[in-house]
Amino acid sequence: MTIFNLPLAAILHRVTIFEDDFQNNNAGWEIIDCETEHSFIHDSHYFLENKSENRWMFYHKALTGAFPKNFVINAEIELLENKGYGQFGLLWGFTDPHHILNRFVRSAETERFTVARFEKNNHRSFHRFSDQFKKENETGTKQFFSIMLLNDYYYFFLHKYQRPVYICHKSHMHSEGNRFGFYIEPGLTLRVDKIKIERLILKPDFDGQPWMPLGSETLKGI
Repeated sequence: MTIFNLPLAAILHRVTIFEDDFQNNNAGWEIIDCETEHSFIHDSHYFLENKSENRWMFYHKALTGAFPKNFVINAEIELLENKGYGQFGLLWGFTDPHHILNRFVRSAETERFTVARFEKNNHRSFHRFSDQFKKENETGTKQFFSIMLLNDYYYFFLHKYQRPVYICHKSHMHSEGNRFGFYIEPGLTLRVDKIKIERLILKPDFDGQPWMPLGSETLKGI
């Protein structure tokens, strides 16, 4: 992956606009218990189970206001059980009817990730990129996800202290609305540890030195 002419920027400050460590459900996440899915909050975690055979599930809510011009979403998700197939991760930038969504997910079976803008029933993908990545902890089940929009470019991270696994212009991942949440495919059980969304305030008098976002500088604090 080679991207030329990326805009240069420096982050001056971050303002938290949403944060949840699931000590309670004051944020109003979906709580469901039926034949095809189960979601609940317990012991400072949000548990998600997709019991269906062929339906992907998602659990979402809206920001107060629109997504900022520059922002970062950080989340930590653990794969507890895999009795099926597929992917899990984050969704963002959609409306309540959720006809078109953006997703950043990884495979439950292999070290592969996908970034896609897609139609609700997967009839059409407007943008899709998939590739391999190296797992940070070979024995752990926890996966770090981060989506950063900075000066019109998206940066996607699967590790806190490495460079992004994918970069694309925001035109490829157009935002339809202010909703965000978690994506889970059949047979998977997840435990979400925490999620945070921050507005990024950029340094106006940036000196123009080349920069590339690194977890140790921009993604800390989750």
